[in-house]
Amino acid sequence: MNKNPLKKSTIYSLLKKIKIPNLGEENIALDQSLGRYLNVDIKSKINLPPFNNSAVDGYAILKTDILNRNKNLIVNQRLAAGDDNSNILEKGEAARIFTGAQMPLNSKTVVMQENVNTDINQISIIKMPHYGENCRLAGEDIIRGKKVFSKGEKINSTNINLIAAIGKKKIIVKKKLKIGFYTNGDELREPSESLKGAEINNSNSYSLKALLNKPYIESSYLGLLIDRQQIIEKYLLKSIDKFNVIITAGGASVGEEDHLIKTIDKLGKIYFWKTAIKPGRPLAIGKIKNTIVICLPGNPVSVHLLYAMIVGPFLQYLCNGKFIAPEGVFAQTNFIMKKKNNRLEWLRVNIDKKKKNLVVKKYKKQGSGMISSMVFSDGILEIPEDVNLILKNDYFKFYLFEHLFD
Repeated sequence: MNKNPLKKSTIYSLLKKIKIPNLGEENIALDQSLGRYLNVDIKSKINLPPFNNSAVDGYAILKTDILNRNKNLIVNQRLAAGDDNSNILEKGEAARIFTGAQMPLNSKTVVMQENVNTDINQISIIKMPHYGENCRLAGEDIIRGKKVFSKGEKINSTNINLIAAIGKKKIIVKKKLKIGFYTNGDELREPSESLKGAEINNSNSYSLKALLNKPYIESSYLGLLIDRQQIIEKYLLKSIDKFNVIITAGGASVGEEDHLIKTIDKLGKIYFWKTAIKPGRPLAIGKIKNTIVICLPGNPVSVHLLYAMIVGPFLQYLCNGKFIAPEGVFAQTNFIMKKKNNRLEWLRVNIDKKKKNLVVKKYKKQGSGMISSMVFSDGILEIPEDVNLILKNDYFKFYLFEHLFD
């Protein structure tokens, strides 16, 4: 177990070395696959497009007539999308053709309808096309036998279109990552407007359920962990074999009543504990048997930001073997602030909509328990470890919440 808090970059490196669980696979309908991860490569068994077809409404003509500048042609065919066409053209002939329709077998050129004059069953070409113009060739998008997608790729609204276009009605994906999650703390209660004494509402169970609501995750809320080591040990051992990942919120700090880390260290191993990040210092990740255990702090802001920047990418890594860190953009500051060295900070900020370029201002409440700072700010500004003074017009990486939690 590490003695000193770890930097974000070191955490990323450690996470990439954790063994990926064998999730198994399932064959599912394509229309149920959005957000899932492929477990096999996909090759196309057909050409795309499957046949030569017209890219415009117009007239299919022969190469011979183009070369001879033959502008007056007889129209003796009409070809619409879906027509089964095995026709050919003779010299001096043209076929009326519509977008997507199969080309005559010996034609690869279409003159657009606005570039001709028509007279009953013949046309006069005003502007002669180049050979091959306005014709989409069979296989010009995807050729038969080509590998289109690799194992581990995520199905999204764009690539699902291509999978359907090459004729796949069912695909093999990884089974969902099974995640059980607890909240930890004697003070927690189900949401109520009539709290007593030192009770607080258990909001983390709701936020974790929302954060884990992903197509590639099957999550279950396992309830409240009481701050007693024997009880924590009992419940962890009871649930550990049922899930690929166990997540806890709360109980990961160094207080005398926080027994979670001791229990994981006793039953399994700790990969790391404590980060050089604010908010989010008490993050811990370990393993009991074959199940990965992720211990988040109890503060709601820490839960959200650690999930967005570390835990979420790690869970996707467990599904596809690629650790993809969130991407930020540089934003300009309009405030001055001092911070500690050797610690990365995620400041909640708002975009100054009066500025043409991306300028951000610090949200007034920055505590890790300030839930409103997540709701009423636009994103976070990441201040590196080696910076101890932020000045106006400095530039730092900015992460928009809309992108982090989509």
